[in-house]
Amino acid sequence: MSLRLTTGFCHGLTLQSPSMATRPTAGRVRAAVWNSLHEILEGARVLDVFAGSGAVGIEALSRGARSATFVEQDRDALKSLKINLEAVAARARKQEITIQTMVLARSAEQALKTCPDASFDILWLDPPYALVLSLVPSLAPELLRLAAPGGRLIIESAAADLQALESLGSGWELSRQKVYGKIGVSFYQRRSVE
Repeated sequence: MSLRLTTGFCHGLTLQSPSMATRPTAGRVRAAVWNSLHEILEGARVLDVFAGSGAVGIEALSRGARSATFVEQDRDALKSLKINLEAVAARARKQEITIQTMVLARSAEQALKTCPDASFDILWLDPPYALVLSLVPSLAPELLRLAAPGGRLIIESAAADLQALESLGSGWELSRQKVYGKIGVSFYQRRSVE
């Protein structure tokens, strides 16, 4: 399966997607979320956890993010991600656009522990939907540590799980939840430390 980007310097670029190991974020969901965050996307540092093909982080780069870190451990997904990042880097060089990318080829739990504090302005978490409710509570403290002041966290889940995601603990404030068919997206902002 292939994914086509529709905005930014990667407009028209077709991304390679791994076979059946991952579920790519729907293009309309990516577009809606990034459109809603456009005011903070320019120059942002983005973390794409459970990255798969990298479409989420790559679209952020295409729309003006400064850097993207991709967390993925599936071998097929990593192959697709590498091919896609090479294509993005070539396009960025051709257009004289400076971007930074990093791939952490390990589990989310392991990868997040290796990142420095306050590393990211936007963090996007898209685990397999069946694992969302068990993974999110365990990852939330690390995600909070990695979020810059005022940082945003996006969690993609099944729409049926939105109510269970209304609270992530004292460090995160839920700003809104959106439903796109069977897909739910929760938007959080890191609370300021008083």
